[in-house]
Amino acid sequence: MDTRTEFSEADTAAPLILHLSADYPNPQQFHRRTTAIQRLVTGTDYGRHVVVTMDRTSMPWKASFMDCGEDKGVRLYSYRYFGLPMGFGLAMAMRRVARHVLKTMQAEHGLPALVHAHKLSFEGIAGLWLVERFGPDTRLFVSIRGESERKVLLFKPTYRNLMRRIAARADKIYHISAWFRDTYHRYVPEQPEKERLLPNIVGNSTSKVPVKDPIPRFVSVFDLDMRKRKGMSDLLQGFAAFSKAHPGIGLDLIGPGSPEAVEAAKKEIADLGLGGSVEILGPMDSKTLFEVLPNYLAMALVSYNETFGMVYLEALFAGLPIIYGKDTGIDGYLDDIDVGIGVKPGDVAGIAAAFTDLAEKSDHYRNQIVASEQILHDRFNPAMILESYRQDLEAILNPAQQRSRM
Repeated sequence: MDTRTEFSEADTAAPLILHLSADYPNPQQFHRRTTAIQRLVTGTDYGRHVVVTMDRTSMPWKASFMDCGEDKGVRLYSYRYFGLPMGFGLAMAMRRVARHVLKTMQAEHGLPALVHAHKLSFEGIAGLWLVERFGPDTRLFVSIRGESERKVLLFKPTYRNLMRRIAARADKIYHISAWFRDTYHRYVPEQPEKERLLPNIVGNSTSKVPVKDPIPRFVSVFDLDMRKRKGMSDLLQGFAAFSKAHPGIGLDLIGPGSPEAVEAAKKEIADLGLGGSVEILGPMDSKTLFEVLPNYLAMALVSYNETFGMVYLEALFAGLPIIYGKDTGIDGYLDDIDVGIGVKPGDVAGIAAAFTDLAEKSDHYRNQIVASEQILHDRFNPAMILESYRQDLEAILNPAQQRSRM
């Protein structure tokens, strides 16, 4: 039976690209979001882009769908959908989302040439349902984000066949989390012709990192409301152990947080006897953050199950060595350069040792960043990332045009 949906005739001057994302800023903004996907979409000067950005609510009466109009050249919709916590009924919730998106596309835009689902295990379910209704001419891109995909692939074995179906239907598969590729391939067959890394875009990339004499302070940048997942307790305990031999070195915590989160962090700092060396500076906008970062000794953040961790790159481009989590976050992108120390999340002794190493060998690590600045720039250059994504779009949607640009 043919299940494809008939669409009204749409403007075909440029391919229509539909993005499904739970991490795209929008006016309703039920939780803080990074600008990584927004930078990718708005920076791509190919096609017409429609974004449906999603939030889950466990209270069905709070579900809502808002047409946010055009934002930075992108047509934006905000969808607060009903879904149960802990991933119960995940597939059902995502297909319900897909049905609503289908109706919106029918009414407002017509048939998309491509759907980009910005996570395999959530948006990917909705994306597969949609392209199966749109028909074989609609292409599918999928991003793999380790934090979310790991939960589903490891702890929801009944979903693994569905994940394989999504990957098999996809035309391109982007690994945002380099550290997660091997785990992903335990459950989903490798498709090397489709797969590649696609790092997040940061706002301070440069081919010439700043060189400054650092103040005797480390810095950590995270949302205090996410302090458990960001490993704040482990970081503070590791710093407390380090401070016994290095009492003249401090630590600044930069980032937003509710009053309750700030008070909880202050109590933990006081309980560890760190009141004289650890300060909470609160939130900073990007411009201010990029201005102050180069002054620090190093950046430390050992999160649990971090997808990418843009702050690590922001620190490196500011000339700071980093303490980062092994098998999470930025891990896998820096294996061939000596610009920081990876520590297993939860390893307090390892964190303390890393603080000591970066403090005592500061010049070495900072010199290594300068020596690697071109590698870092080439690997994480926004123009390169955007151009490679554009070329993928052209190769799939307009191969003749793509060949003419080669």
